Amino acid sequence: MPVILNNNDQFDIKAFSVSADEVGGDYYDTHQVNDHLFSVIIGDVSGKGTSAAFHMSQMKGVFQSLAQLGLSSKAFLINANNAISNCLEKASFITVSYFLINTEKKEIEFARAGHCPTIYYSKKEDETRFFTNKGLGLGILRNGDFHKYIQVNKLAYLPGDIILLYTDGISEARNNDGEEYGYDRIKEVLDANTNASTTIIQERLIEDLYAFTGSSFINDDYTTLVIKFNN
Repeated sequence: MPVILNNNDQFDIKAFSVSADEVGGDYYDTHQVNDHLFSVIIGDVSGKGTSAAFHMSQMKGVFQSLAQLGLSSKAFLINANNAISNCLEKASFITVSYFLINTEKKEIEFARAGHCPTIYYSKKEDETRFFTNKGLGLGILRNGDFHKYIQVNKLAYLPGDIILLYTDGISEARNNDGEEYGYDRIKEVLDANTNASTTIIQERLIEDLYAFTGSSFINDDYTTLVIKFNN
């Protein structure tokens, strides 16, 4: 995982990741395309262990090669699917959410490839909602029809708005009764901490997650990425 996450004075970004095994299959990264354009990715490879970690290292190479080109989110996913499909075993796939943050236009463009729904808090509306763009995981459809399943969203951001990204290791974590942590609990933590920093939001989410599961033992990787736009 990257030591430094690219940003500027327009937004803060904080990540957390812990693996269920010695190596994991979750991935997040950023790239600064120019002074005002940033790409952000979070991904999760199917499976666990060394195989998942190997495929995620391939995803890292694909991201770092394509992100510097400043492609649209749709073009990025199409090219990433083409590249990663040549590397993955037939039964494997990678879910991804990909964002472009333009701090000059104060706009966000994003698309997802089968990844967990993005949670977005609007300061102006004082409302938290899920973005459930349609999309298939990378490697599921390995032909020219992949582009048909990509839905791109664009929106203008305002100071105080928050993006919360996560992998399904968090949403599907279970307590002793077999109950899943779920999307709504993630949303509730964000709703309760919209005035907090990215660091505090991330810490409180993980604290709440461990309190819910009642154990430090995890069955799947936990990864979160919190972005907050500054005043």
